Amino acid sequence: MGIVGQHRPLNSTSWALSQLVKSGLYRDEQAVLRGALRALFRAKPQVRLRMIVSAYQSGDVSLGKAAAMLGVSQEEMKDILRDAGVAIHLGPHTVDEVLEDARNA
Repeated sequence: MGIVGQHRPLNSTSWALSQLVKSGLYRDEQAVLRGALRALFRAKPQVRLRMIVSAYQSGDVSLGKAAAMLGVSQEEMKDILRDAGVAIHLGPHTVDEVLEDARNA
């Protein structure tokens, strides 16, 4: 165990992650986080949509990748972006983006 006072507070996130793994409910902390994100996205689909729109807006994902992540066509993704007030990037900027868009088309 350890010296009293060195324990994590019972309400800390890291303590909860550790206990979920120790209890055998999850293989590791990454599995806990994946499960928590799945539950969050099921309960609040708009959170996932806003995350993906934000990733597109910041250039972290292409239009094709964003569409694939949401399970919609690229045309539907454009509508989602327009509805969110996000400018649509005109064409890929790199060879990798061209290939990614082709894979996700």
